[in-house]
This record gives sequence, structure tokens and C-alpha cells, in this order.
Amino acid sequence: MADHILVVDDDSAIRQLLAAQLGQLGYQCETVADGGEALELSRQAPSPSLVLTDIRMPGVDGVELLRELKQLDENVQVVMISGQQDLDTVRKCLREGAYDYLLKPFELDELASTVTRALERYHLRRENQRYRHNLERMVLEQTEEIRTTRDVALMTLAKLAESRDNETGLHLERIAAYSHRLAKELARSSPANQLTRAFIEQLHKSSPLHDIGKVGIPDAILLKPGPLSPAEFEIMKSHAKIGGDTLRAGIEPGDKQSFLIMAMEIAYGHHERWDGCGYPNGLAGSSIPLAARIVALADSYDALTSNRPYKRAVSPDEATRRIVADRGAHFDPLIVDTFLRCRSDFVEIFTRLGEGGPLQDDDD
Repeated sequence: MADHILVVDDDSAIRQLLAAQLGQLGYQCETVADGGEALELSRQAPSPSLVLTDIRMPGVDGVELLRELKQLDENVQVVMISGQQDLDTVRKCLREGAYDYLLKPFELDELASTVTRALERYHLRRENQRYRHNLERMVLEQTEEIRTTRDVALMTLAKLAESRDNETGLHLERIAAYSHRLAKELARSSPANQLTRAFIEQLHKSSPLHDIGKVGIPDAILLKPGPLSPAEFEIMKSHAKIGGDTLRAGIEPGDKQSFLIMAMEIAYGHHERWDGCGYPNGLAGSSIPLAARIVALADSYDALTSNRPYKRAVSPDEATRRIVADRGAHFDPLIVDTFLRCRSDFVEIFTRLGEGGPLQDDDD
């Protein structure tokens, strides 16, 4: 596409002279008499590659026009033209982004050299801009691909652990959905600055890894159809530490941004209790990571409302009663209150992701 050159001068003789000289050099140009008209044309397509403008004009002068043109298109090249050598004005124009400054009367060779270099600079800046945009687009695409690969890896890893205990249907999907819903509701009512959009999104991705440590539990215990003995339960409890340790091993020393950090906190902490009587570390209250406190309630609700080889599921009403009874003991009181505000959504999630259909609430 040919370059679009715009000549701005309130003196018609100068406009005609410049247009004729640019024509001799093989360029096509458009001429206007004032800065306001120049701005109107510059807002239309094709926008100018180069503007040659007089400095002293009625209305919008050359300095103001320069400033406005640069706001419209940072790549446009502007050459200032004046009949007087005013160094202060020259410096001001160059600070505002002018490419060069020509004094009247100017020689054809001088004009040719200035226009050629200005257009070369325009095309170089445009090419750099295109390169930068393409690079940013590629980075975004690669970042999205990395995130997608990471998310698939997380769920695959979680599914691998669940495959040894495949009696819970879409347990992982429900945990992710319950945790996500709780976090969103909690963010609406809590001033906790942890509850950012990024935190909620990461919780949705990381919560399915809560039981990854079960890969280290013997089948005889993991798949036992009846209640566990005290000794067997102690072994079962070790899955929280196994899972946390496994995920910790994937985090580089000093890395505070790793997506595995939240997954590790959940694996370690989803069996801790608000009253400090949980495991593996006996943490209490807010010393339990927030993500783990959220997943603790989501996991308990799913365990209560899902069939297991050793027990039958209870209704959503009964599950709610048991969770409320453990408010301040097993569960963070604030998270229980949050759950009560959105428990109907838990029923809807189970309807979509349950084990063959929705559970029925108890009659009131």
C-alpha cells in the first residue's frame, strides 16, 4: 500500500509547492489548510504515514497538531516546517515526538532526504509493532497451552489416585465444583484479600488432588468394605502426609508462585479440624490454609451424600445437619455459614455430577 502523506499549511502557495515537489519525488499527498482539518483526515482511513506541517497556523497550530497526531497513532512521523529558526520551538517539537524540522525555503534534495528517512522510520516502527504484537500473541497462546497442559496433568494425576478406589463416581468433579462454589460465595461476603479470582480458579484446579496420597495406601486398607481397625485407620490417615510430601517435592526451593503450593496445602490440610483435633499436624483455626478449610467441608459433604461400600448415603438435609453440628469443631464457622447460603447449589451440583441421580431432601 502506498504511503499516505499529508501536507498542512495555511499558505496555499507553500501547500502547492510541497505537493509539486513531493510529486516529482514519486509521492502522492493530500493538502489541507489548518490543523483541525488535518486531524479529521487523520482519524479516517487510510491514516497518514507522514505529516509535514507548518508550525504557526491559526486555530490548531503545528505543535498542538503534533501532539494530537501522536495520540492518534504513535507511529506517524511528523516533520515541522517554519520560516523562522526558533531553537526553543525546535526542542519542544522534538520532545513531543517530531521526527525532524525543515526551514523555509528548503531544497528539493533536503526535502527528499527528510521524507525518505521519515518514511523508513515509520515502516520500521510499524514492523516492530507488528512483531511485538505477534510475539505477545504467541506468548499468550503458549501460556494458555501450558495452563491447559497443567490442568490436564493435575486431573490425570488425581484420577490416577482415584482409580484405585473407584467407588465414588464423579467424586473429583464434585469436589472441584463444591469448592469453587464455596469460594465464590465466601468472596462475596468476606473481606479476605486471599479470595481473588486467581485463588478461586486455582482452588477449582487443585482441589481434586486432595487425596493424591491414597496412592501410598495398601489395597487391603483402601478397598476394605467394612470399618477400619484403629491400626488400619492410622495407616489410612497417613495419606494426607504422603500427598502433601509428594506435591512438595515438585516445588522448587524459593518458588512462591508454583501452582502446586495450593494443591500441597490442600493435601496436607483437608483433614485438619478447626478445633485442632485433626491430622496430620493438629493445626487449628486460621493456621489451617484457607483452601484446605474449604475443601474439608466440600469433601465431608460429598462423603456424607455418596454411597460407599461400608455405608449408605444420607440426604442433603441430613448432611447439612451434621455439618452445622460440627460448626466450630470440625469446620471453620465462617465457611459453614457460607455453605448454608449456597447449599441449594450443592444439591444442583450433585444432580449434575451425582451417582445416578439427585438425592432427595428430607420432608420438613
